[in-house]
Amino acid sequence: MSTFDINHIEGYRTSLSRLMPSGFAWSKDKGSAQYAWLTAKAIEFNDFEQYTYRTVEQFYPHSTCNRFAEWKRAVGLPDACFAESSEISLRTQMLTRLRGLSGLAYDDSSPAAPESIKSMCAVIGYDVDVWYSTPFRVGRDAVGDHLGALDGVLNVQINRVCEPFRAGANRVGDRLEMCTQTGLELVCYLTRIVPARFTINTIF
Repeated sequence: MSTFDINHIEGYRTSLSRLMPSGFAWSKDKGSAQYAWLTAKAIEFNDFEQYTYRTVEQFYPHSTCNRFAEWKRAVGLPDACFAESSEISLRTQMLTRLRGLSGLAYDDSSPAAPESIKSMCAVIGYDVDVWYSTPFRVGRDAVGDHLGALDGVLNVQINRVCEPFRAGANRVGDRLEMCTQTGLELVCYLTRIVPARFTINTIF
């Protein structure tokens, strides 16, 4: 049910009846001609109010249907990196561009911050691990940390791009490996949003 499903018929009928003259010739009893006329006009006003709210609803990006194409054009969609996007995906991308990202490590997160990149990838449906290799430093690094030269390489490991065939879950005729994402669109996306001073190393 829409937020704007309203029924103010009784209120309109009461307001209209108070504008009518009083007296026996102007009966407000149910079943009278005047009551029927007031009800008809009240329904008309109520319909007009609902239409007004429905029109307003279509200007809200999170609820629009009729103006979805206009909102997409306004934010530059469809994205060249995601040529084949579903309507749900396009709506998610649209709202992300309008609202900005949420859940970042801190409010002024840099586009190059690993947690920022993870959040941006999660918005478009990718689960990734992101890290920069750094030289080992006693007291800072621990066993299992990614170490190496501080060479400006951004490592992005894409998790679960492909799902293997599983007995009990898949059927005869299914592929041995089902890939719902190629990862190429993510590489394109990262190339655009990550500062140019970094080299992106994508790991599948």
